[in-house]
Amino acid sequence: MRFTKYNSMKDILAYPQMREYLHVFYSEYLFEMYPEETYHFPIARVEQIAKTPWEEPFSIIADQLMDAVNLVLDLKENHTRRALSLWNQEKDADSKNQFAEWTLEKNARGGKDAVALITPEYRRQEKEKKIRPAVIICPGGGYEEVCFSGEGTPIMNFMEANGYVAFMLKYRVGRDGVYPAPQEDLAKAIRYVREHAEEYGLDPENVMVLGGSAGGHLCASEAMFYERPDKITLCYPVISLEKEAHEGSAKALTGGKKELRTALSVEHLVRENYPPTFLWTCADDDCVPPSNTVRMGEALERAGVLHEMHVYPSGGHGCALAFSKSACDWSQEMLRFFERIK
Repeated sequence: MRFTKYNSMKDILAYPQMREYLHVFYSEYLFEMYPEETYHFPIARVEQIAKTPWEEPFSIIADQLMDAVNLVLDLKENHTRRALSLWNQEKDADSKNQFAEWTLEKNARGGKDAVALITPEYRRQEKEKKIRPAVIICPGGGYEEVCFSGEGTPIMNFMEANGYVAFMLKYRVGRDGVYPAPQEDLAKAIRYVREHAEEYGLDPENVMVLGGSAGGHLCASEAMFYERPDKITLCYPVISLEKEAHEGSAKALTGGKKELRTALSVEHLVRENYPPTFLWTCADDDCVPPSNTVRMGEALERAGVLHEMHVYPSGGHGCALAFSKSACDWSQEMLRFFERIK
C-alpha cells in the first residue's frame, strides 16, 4: 500500500497513528502550512491552489509530506524499512542480542529510548554480488529537533537511487541532546552499520556520514571525537560555535557551558587523518553563516585532507537537494568527488 498524489490529507490522517508519526517525520511548521479547508481535496489539487510564504510551488510541501507518509507505510505496512531502537537490545529465541523496534511509545519517553536508526530491511538470500557503500544521514534542526522531511527522507531516497545503502538517524536533541549525547548516538549507528555489513551487503570500510546544518556539525565532530567515518558530506554545516556561530545550535549542544564552545568548534579539530570531505553552502544563507563552511574548508586545506568545497550563489538555508536552486548540482558533484578518490 502506497499513497499517491491523488489521496487527500483526510485520507492520510485516517491511517492509524499517522498524525503522531508525522509529528516525528514531518516538520510541524510544514504541517501547519497545509490549508485545513483543503484536507478533503486531492493533494494534486492542493499543489495547484495553495501557496508557500516564500513564493515557491506548494508541491515542495506536498512532496515532502508524501515522502514522510510513505516512510511511515514502509515501516508499518510494507516492512521494507525498519526503525531500530539503538540503545535497547533484547534476547531472541536463539539467545542473541537483537535491537528492539523503535516505537511511538519509546519516543514519548525521550532520552536514549527516543533514538532510532531507520534501516533498509535485511537483504534476502538473492544478494547482489556487488558490495555497496553506505551512508548514514543526520538531518539538521539546530540540535532542537531532527528535520526528516527536507534533509532526511528525500536525501535517503536519492542516495539509494545512486547505489548507496542508506540509513537515517534520529539522534537526541533538546534537553536530551546536550553534548556528548548526539555524538554517542552517531557512534552507535556507525558501529551498528559496520557490524551488520554482511546482512546489508555493504562495505564496512566505506561508510559515509552526511549531515545538514546542525546535522553537519554532528557529522564533522564525530570524525574527531568518537567513531571515525570513512568519508563525510557536510551540507551548509554549523562548524564554529565561537565565530559567526548559529547561536541556537551552540546553546543547545553545549547546554550553555561556554567552555565547550571552543572544544566543539570543528575548525580547531581537523588533523591530517580527517576523512575525505565534500562540503557546500549557499552564499545567501542567512541562518548559518557561509563562513562556517569556508572556515572548515580552510582547516581541511591546512591539514592536507582530501576535500572539495562549493559555495553556490543562492539557495538560502536548508535547501537539501536544492532542485530549484543554484545549488542543485551539489549532489552530483558529491557523487563524482567520492567516485574519483575511491
